[in-house]
Amino acid sequence: MVAHPLSHSLPGQTIRIVAIPAKPVRMRLLSLGLAPKTTLTVLWNRAGTVVVGRDGDRLAIGCKIAKQILVEQVENP
Repeated sequence: MVAHPLSHSLPGQTIRIVAIPAKPVRMRLLSLGLAPKTTLTVLWNRAGTVVVGRDGDRLAIGCKIAKQILVEQVENP
C-alpha cells in the first residue's frame, strides 16, 4: 500500500497509521493511544479536518496535524 496523509483519507475508509513524523505530534497522539500500526476508521473529513473512530471512541484531528500523519488504506479490516 502507498502511504498518504490522513487529511487525504475518505470517510468510510479503514486506515492504518504508518508514521507520525513530527515529535510533538507523535508524543501527543501516543498519549491518546494512537501509534504506528493502529487501525482506525475515517468517520468524517472536511477540508482536511478528520474525525476517526476506534473501538467506539471518536477523535477529531485538525488539518495541520492530519497532514503530518501518514496512513495506508487497509483492504480487508
